[in-house]
Amino acid sequence: MFKDIRITAIVSVAMGLMAVLLSGCVSTAVGGGAGSTEEALKITIPGEPLTIDPTKSIETNGGAVIDQVSEGIYRRDANNKIAPGVVEQLVKPTDNGTKYTFSIRKDAKWQDGSPIKLEDFVNSIDRQADPKTKSQQTTSIQYIENFSAVNSGKLDPSKLGIHAVNDRVFTVKLTKPVPFMNYEFTNFYPIQTKAIKKYGSQYGSSSDKTVANGAYVIDGWNGTNDSWKYKKNKNYWDVKNVKIPEVDVTVVKDNNTAQNMFNGGQIDLTSLTGQYVKQNKNNKNLVVTETGRNNYIYFNDKKKATSNENLRKAISMVVDQDQLAKNVLQDGSIGANNIVPEDYAKDPKTGEDLTSEMGDQAPTDTAKAKTYWAKAQKEIGKDKISLDFLVDDTDTEKKLAEYVQGAVSNNLKGLTINIESVPHATHVTRDFSTDFDICTVGWGPDYPDAQNFLDGMRSNNTINFSKFKDQQYDDLMNKVDDTTKYDSSQRWEFEKQADKRLMSIAAVVPTYQASQAHLINSKIGGLKWDAMSGQSGKLQYAYWK
Repeated sequence: MFKDIRITAIVSVAMGLMAVLLSGCVSTAVGGGAGSTEEALKITIPGEPLTIDPTKSIETNGGAVIDQVSEGIYRRDANNKIAPGVVEQLVKPTDNGTKYTFSIRKDAKWQDGSPIKLEDFVNSIDRQADPKTKSQQTTSIQYIENFSAVNSGKLDPSKLGIHAVNDRVFTVKLTKPVPFMNYEFTNFYPIQTKAIKKYGSQYGSSSDKTVANGAYVIDGWNGTNDSWKYKKNKNYWDVKNVKIPEVDVTVVKDNNTAQNMFNGGQIDLTSLTGQYVKQNKNNKNLVVTETGRNNYIYFNDKKKATSNENLRKAISMVVDQDQLAKNVLQDGSIGANNIVPEDYAKDPKTGEDLTSEMGDQAPTDTAKAKTYWAKAQKEIGKDKISLDFLVDDTDTEKKLAEYVQGAVSNNLKGLTINIESVPHATHVTRDFSTDFDICTVGWGPDYPDAQNFLDGMRSNNTINFSKFKDQQYDDLMNKVDDTTKYDSSQRWEFEKQADKRLMSIAAVVPTYQASQAHLINSKIGGLKWDAMSGQSGKLQYAYWK
């Protein structure tokens, strides 16, 4: 996920806004006032999007915008269930589960009123797979026939397994059955062909260079400014069920500012993080949702110190995830002890949660940590090592970094952590260039399978920012991938083996599993969040009570 990757430095599978009020101030504020059907909904977003090209965006802010202005083959309905999007109906695959045949809705149109054509789907996905596009958002389309050959430049994009049958029907051919493909189809977006020809790589860089097919169009975003509007797309096929005609969006990075704006009635939906969630747990305007988003520390595998297994283990074992979540973040998050989150991946035979079957895969043990640190010092050949810790310039990330910095300083003498707090966009750019010693990364789910989290550390995955490579791990994940040879129970066992391998060498350090807390105007209905919901939810389902 964004699917967004959905990364803390990004993204998807993607993350919700955290929301709270001033300490000790339980407000009955309802935000924007009258709540008539014509009233504009006023919301915040925690940062500027890098791009709103749905075939390129891989971070949460871009994903939050795309959720409102773009629609894929499938969508998530008002109850967060998979439903038809641009196509007429949900379909079952043929050819042993590898071929899907879709019919585009007759009333599916772009914001300018022109019909969505087959070429808009085919050209969009071909472009996404084309290495010349340099898209890092290829997770959802990687299962299409010939994707690997196309994406590596060995085959022309026209050879990708998405083809037109007639004016309204097209097929998607996969290399193998994919049990969670319906979730991935929510991320198969058309892009207007004539717009791509006109704007090229600049498509999605501003509202003027974007053509919406979703419930809203974006207006007034020049690519760098901190406020814009979503306006109801009069040509959206389901426009009659979009109740709120306009949404005013403001970038608000500071928690205190956001909460004051909500309390003052300037905004109707916002999020904050940390202690304010705990302090306002009884506030009737606060809605807290557990998510499937896990957060980690990544290590640069290209550098001698951070590629050292004993150093990674030492850092992992001084981090007390439960203490971090309960006493430092205080926002409803829980400590994470595995790369896979809790209550997410289930044993196909017993229904048991994977984290329950696996146990604590990232234990806290300061005595062992010191032993590993001593070994690392000898192997690296230095008694003193200094590491730069790349994080976002947000309260949550700063608190996390300060906690890790303190835990290391108190227990691993000679190891120094220097915090580099940068804007989200800068963090994302540096992630993809592996320009860090250690960094924070978050991943939100795109589909309910452990593979969604384990895939990120495969050596050939574009979101493996650390450049970590372990052949044993890759071999196990290749078996997880082979749905033609292995059934769900066999895949489950391989996933557990891969999980154990990854965590036993501390390839990543899990830190916390996030919650999302929203402050929402009491006169707004229709918004529901779940483990895979984006920042603002799907605003097309919102209405004034």
